Amino acid sequence: MHYIFGETMSSRNFSFFADIPFSIIREISETVAQINRQTKNEQNKVIDLSLGQNFLGDPSIIFEKVKFLNKKDGVKPILYEPSLGPIDTRRSIAENFYPYFYSDVKGVLDEENIMITDGAFGAVRNALGAIFRPGDIFVIDRITFRYFVHALVVLGRMYPNIHPYIIQSEANTGFVPSPDKTIEFLEELRLRYPTKNIVYYTQFGFNPTGCFRTSKDLKEIVSYIENEKNLFLINDIAYHLVRWSGKDTPLASALADEGNGIVDAESLSKPFGLMGARVGALITRDKELFKYAARIQQYTIVSPTKLAVDVWRIISDPDNLPEIEKHIKNTIEKIRENFHYFVKEAEKFELKTCNNVIGTIYAFLEVPYEASRFWKVLLEKAKVAVVPGTAFTDPRDKIGEKYVRITISVKKEMLEKSIQRIENFFRKEL
Repeated sequence: MHYIFGETMSSRNFSFFADIPFSIIREISETVAQINRQTKNEQNKVIDLSLGQNFLGDPSIIFEKVKFLNKKDGVKPILYEPSLGPIDTRRSIAENFYPYFYSDVKGVLDEENIMITDGAFGAVRNALGAIFRPGDIFVIDRITFRYFVHALVVLGRMYPNIHPYIIQSEANTGFVPSPDKTIEFLEELRLRYPTKNIVYYTQFGFNPTGCFRTSKDLKEIVSYIENEKNLFLINDIAYHLVRWSGKDTPLASALADEGNGIVDAESLSKPFGLMGARVGALITRDKELFKYAARIQQYTIVSPTKLAVDVWRIISDPDNLPEIEKHIKNTIEKIRENFHYFVKEAEKFELKTCNNVIGTIYAFLEVPYEASRFWKVLLEKAKVAVVPGTAFTDPRDKIGEKYVRITISVKKEMLEKSIQRIENFFRKEL
């Protein structure tokens, strides 16, 4: 099987960016696209359950209110927005959007704490660019979204083949490390490296497991980090609105006393199906950190797009919020039904998911043999594309070989078809 972004040899000299591996997640998706372009019979095309996208989201509830997209008398030039997003929109996000969903956020944030970014990825990139110096310490969870390990290489802050520090955790907790273990780990690093910045990137709602931290646990970690000047927390909250139970506050910035060294990275992709629109926000009460993150934004994306700004403007309008909430709940219910359907069917051939799942667009399933081999065989023989757990773990940690991530936020008929193919594969191969 041919993978289009695999290792290549070149007679020319490139920067060390050439040593960064292409993301296995993107590799799989691009490979599927290539296979399907060459497959004429629709019934034989691969079902792609690899990318982290919500195909059930419906952004029309937002786009029908975007004025510049609905001008009957023509469209005016689409001009630059302010580099961080307009003040009035940022104020509305702080005063309306978050307090509407999480009452204890009311009065904690203001417009000076928020910049509109190109997705949660842009928010994390801005924060890392502001904080991280060559030789600093990057800490992540055992199973997590790992793009930012290589983003640091792209930013020139880390060399290829240098591994981040990993906080260990186990399957019975959904791979969410406890506050005690997290604080103990960070404290040991702080004492060992007193002159280095130590950045802990984590997720309030975990990709790929679907497990979440509680506000109580997050607050314990925040309270420790904000009192140590060389410690920083980047809390990725991209999945907080796809929970089907629990209202714990996801914002580390709101749980902090002062918020020094604390950053939240937000995205509207998951609940609304807005992945390609790149709508996000960086949230921090640390004024110095905000100032330097703003410079990273200026020299990477120049300014957020008008579309991203208008999406935030609409979604944080108090008059729209009840309708928005209802829409989110309806979408989440469809995703939840898909998850429980898929997991129940998968259990028939002994594929089991993590414990404590309370909101996700994925099923993170144990597989019968090495995931790095399993996904290739499944793609070739069942024509279903999934992602090996190794995409979310350190290469030295074999735990990723036990799991695959499967996107379940697709139309029900596609999910049913994929289950049928997987079942047929198991009957023939295992």
